[in-house]
Parts: sequence; C-alpha cells; structure tokens
Amino acid sequence: MNLTQAAPIAARRTLLATTALGLTAALSGPAGSALATPAPAASPTALRTAAPAHLGVPAGPVRPIVPRDAVRIVTALQALHRYELVNTASRLRADVMWASTAPTTGVFLWPDNTSRSQEFRLLGSPGGYVRLQAVHSGQCLMLDWRGGRYVNGTRIVQHPDCSTGYAPAEWMVRAVPQAPCTQGAPYFCGFRSVKHVLVNRRTGRCLDVANAAGGRPPARAVLQQWDCVTRDDAWNIGNQGWDFFDLDAPGPRIG
Repeated sequence: MNLTQAAPIAARRTLLATTALGLTAALSGPAGSALATPAPAASPTALRTAAPAHLGVPAGPVRPIVPRDAVRIVTALQALHRYELVNTASRLRADVMWASTAPTTGVFLWPDNTSRSQEFRLLGSPGGYVRLQAVHSGQCLMLDWRGGRYVNGTRIVQHPDCSTGYAPAEWMVRAVPQAPCTQGAPYFCGFRSVKHVLVNRRTGRCLDVANAAGGRPPARAVLQQWDCVTRDDAWNIGNQGWDFFDLDAPGPRIG
C-alpha cells in the first residue's frame, strides 16, 4: 500500500496519504451525544456481543487487549514514526480530549501544542486500511458504538482494542475528486493541491469535524463521521480534509 506523498523539500516534512477507521453494544443514548465526560472503562473480561444481523445494530469492540505481534506487522516507517493528524483547512490537530487515557474519550481539534495526545501511530490493516493509535494512551480511534447504530454525527472515541479486523476502527485515505476548472486552465487549476479524506471501513463514511458553518473548523470542534464529500469544492470540504505529518522525519518542525 502507498502511504507516502512527498512534501516540498524545503518543508522537510513527509506528508502521508494512504490510498483508498469488548463492550456489549449499548442501545441507549443518542449517537451524537457529547463525550466531555468519558464513560466508565469496560471490564477486562467483557466479551463482544454481536447483535443479530437482521437488527443492523453495531457491536462494541472486543475486550481490551494488547495486540499480538502477528497483527502489528507494518512497514518500518509506520511502526517507528509518530504522526499528527492535521485538519487541512484550519491546520488544527486531532487531539484526544484533555489528554485523557480513559476509554471512550472523544477527540476534538486543538492548536498544535506538541503533546502526546496529538500524536498517532499507523497500524496496518488488510486492504490498505490503517488504525490510528494514540501515542499517549495506546488506544485506537473508532466509531462510538454505544448509540446503537452508526449514523451521520456518530462521534469518534478512543478504545484499548487496537486489534486488526474491527472495521469501525479502520480507515483508508482517499483522494477527493477535483471540481472542473473555472479559472482558465492551465494557468491556475494546475496548481491546486489534492485533498484527502479518511474513509471508515465499517460505514464508508468519512472522518469529519462537527462544524455546520463550513469553512475553517474552530478549536474544540468534535470529530465525528459524516457522508463523504464528492468534490473538493463541497461546502464542508474543510471538515473532512486531512494531512498526516511525520514528526520523526529529519528537519525542522513545520506545518
């Protein structure tokens, strides 16, 4: 899988773009509820309870475990390096709220403060997907299953289960189709940068920021999922555009 895209040499940064995100399923509480106060951690012995297929109810992740080496075989670059997940429009970082290590803590945007809660490792999954593991907690970002179903507005939370094969925690970076040029090609349109979204394996929806106004999302805007944009001129492209910046690449910290 192709996970890298070179940034300008002067910037000395590596921009990644991958090519195309146990608790019993809870049926109470709105899927879009705020997560400022994390829910209690699951019992280490709790097992996944799969809902009947005809109900379409999402099951929670498997009991918290440490992934086996066999399911964490990724490239040397991914395994050793840390990355920031940067919103393209605002340059704000995805940050686990208040650097909490509690399971089911939410994620929001925050200015770059070089904290560990803004750093992630990329764990490889089959089919070109990755899991986003927070460095400070060792937990992975996934869809919040506790609302009983996955919909537009389902929040993103961290959870200790980082094992491969749990689709709500697996993501693929995909390029956004560009809108037709209206500024006199080739003099302007040829210089447009390609924007990328993160698509969840379970739902096919994209990692999004709760920002109904569009434009640049503000600090403390909460991460959620939403229907993916189809062109780079969509009103909410600022909510879904993401870059990965390699913190361990040689050179100054830029971005």
